[in-house]
Amino acid sequence: MGNGDVDLFGPEANRTWFETYRLLREREPVYQVPGTSLFVLTRYDDVAMVVRDSERFSNEPEKHGGEPLLLCPEANRIYQEQGWPKAFPLSQDPPEHKRFRALVNHFFTGARLEAARPLIERHVHRLIDAMPASGEIEFIAAFAEPLPAAIITDLLGLPHEDNEDLKRWSFAWALPFARGLSAEQEIWVAEQGVEFQHYLKRQIDSRRAAPRDDIISELSHARLQGRPLSDGEIISMVDHLFIGGNETTAYALASALWLMLRDPAVLEALCADRSRIGGFVEEVLRLESPTQGLYRTATRDTEIRGVHIPKGATLHLRFAAANRDPEIFSEPDCIRFDRSNAMRHMAFSQAEHHCPGSGLSRLEMQIAIEALITRLHKLRLAEGRNSFDHHPGFVLRALKELHIAYDAVG
Repeated sequence: MGNGDVDLFGPEANRTWFETYRLLREREPVYQVPGTSLFVLTRYDDVAMVVRDSERFSNEPEKHGGEPLLLCPEANRIYQEQGWPKAFPLSQDPPEHKRFRALVNHFFTGARLEAARPLIERHVHRLIDAMPASGEIEFIAAFAEPLPAAIITDLLGLPHEDNEDLKRWSFAWALPFARGLSAEQEIWVAEQGVEFQHYLKRQIDSRRAAPRDDIISELSHARLQGRPLSDGEIISMVDHLFIGGNETTAYALASALWLMLRDPAVLEALCADRSRIGGFVEEVLRLESPTQGLYRTATRDTEIRGVHIPKGATLHLRFAAANRDPEIFSEPDCIRFDRSNAMRHMAFSQAEHHCPGSGLSRLEMQIAIEALITRLHKLRLAEGRNSFDHHPGFVLRALKELHIAYDAVG
């Protein structure tokens, strides 16, 4: 494959990502980015193998000579000296990972998840009630971003009046995953990160003194193998849950409206049979994965498809490419409401490191889509108002804006 065929990092790369994935899957499914120790995996079976093999492929790069998220020494010093060292207890390798995940999994599954339904419905209908009686709105600002942010804010127990600060901290938290930041950008990220840490520490102290019915209160009084969690552990877990319950669901909601409204047959099918909404949500997540991929680090010299992977090399698992692998998903570029293996997609990763909030994200999307198609009459894309451009970046897929129109709010 010639280097000119592949562009994963350029400012316009996301315009041709899916064609690039097809080329890589067909020609070089284990692709080494020229001049780097970064290998990009695009076939489903390879990605699935790596996410299940924590012994050879670690989620903790610093332990195995891999590249850390922040390269600038000053940025790392800011965390060390002014806050708490940047950590990801919910993303550790086994066996530590399982112990921390056991403290949070129940928040987003089973009866606890179903108990969140009324909260989700209230926020969905509150946002729809705030829309103009007819006309146009920019959907991302009016609905897709504020909905998941409001829900995770309530579940964690954070004050809504802090939304602007939380939005800024959320953006800073996710930024390093794009890689390639300047030293100045990394320092800004660290400054925002430490500010967020101290904010969360104040919330934790408040819950220790006076517990409430929220996730921060539970974690502030939780015990791990008989001991209380440290401040740093709770802070790292809460900031992870906040970002995970916020950014990617907003991107997925915007993609859902886009896919639904650009093809009238899709909207008609959903309006005719609401039971299809669950299958549609899975297809949105598969086709427009909000997290296009994440990283692992090789813990030893190894091989994938005959390609030598040296110890310490970074593997980028391109979930979005795996999600369109024709060997797994027939007609991979099409929406199929009845796809029998729809939930095999990688939008939330798989195995032990699958997203803990995946159930919450799915539920939010299902409730939101049903309410939108029910209450916004003659819902459609606003004519001549959309470019369908996405934000630049290597890891996340997010529409910049989405203008929709409707005749009335029911």
